[in-house]
Amino acid sequence: MQKPPTFGELRFSCPHCGALAHQHWSTVRTESRGKDKTPGRLSKEHLKELAEKAERADSEFDDDDKKTLQEYLRASDGEVFRARKNDYPNSRLVYNVDVSSCDSCYAIALWVNETMIHPKSGPIGRAPSDMPARVRTLFDEAGAVFATSPRAAAALLRLALQHLLEELGENSKDINKAINSMIDKGLDDEIAKIMHSLRIIGNESVHPGLISVDDEPYIAEALFDLLNQIVDHMIIKPRKRSELWERLPANKRQSVEDKLAKRNSPQEESE
Repeated sequence: MQKPPTFGELRFSCPHCGALAHQHWSTVRTESRGKDKTPGRLSKEHLKELAEKAERADSEFDDDDKKTLQEYLRASDGEVFRARKNDYPNSRLVYNVDVSSCDSCYAIALWVNETMIHPKSGPIGRAPSDMPARVRTLFDEAGAVFATSPRAAAALLRLALQHLLEELGENSKDINKAINSMIDKGLDDEIAKIMHSLRIIGNESVHPGLISVDDEPYIAEALFDLLNQIVDHMIIKPRKRSELWERLPANKRQSVEDKLAKRNSPQEESE
């Protein structure tokens, strides 16, 4: 069961790990750096040098220092997270900025005026790692605009499907023809229906019609899951099956492969 991230809810699907988990909510406060003091960042290279130095036997770094260095390294990668320690008790509340923290993976999401701005992912979590890069980019872009424009999200997901079909070997720029070409090649019935559903809803989202995804955003929300189902069926499961088969001893595979080759080879015409 999936539940999209929703402002003020105590339980929804984490946009980081995808788990349907309890959420802890926090306010955001600021602490002044002082007059004319600006934010600064240590370079990742320098932080790595310090981390290596901290691990030496003669290091003066204690365990707390080492943990702090690891936090700085995470921050140098652009990760957004909460510090371990509360070093700034005197601070001022920032209105309309909130933080939710997942009880499963402990990652945080940032909300401004009740809209999630971090992470930029779909309402049912991140795209699977096996999703082709250019398809994943559109998936994440659709997730980033979903809260403000389900219609735009639906259109982006339709475009993502078109790119996915190209990745699967269909070169037609007509997405309807591309899907039907796959059907002619033996595409699974349910996946064919899913592809056409995503195509039709994506089209309807940008043209006046019977489907209004802005009025019924749950329709656009469902498209994220549909695209993930297609990737799972067409890319992830075949890869896993192939990896498992290749792990078997070659002499055990050969008789099966010979049998399949004989079955699939054209039958000689009887004289």
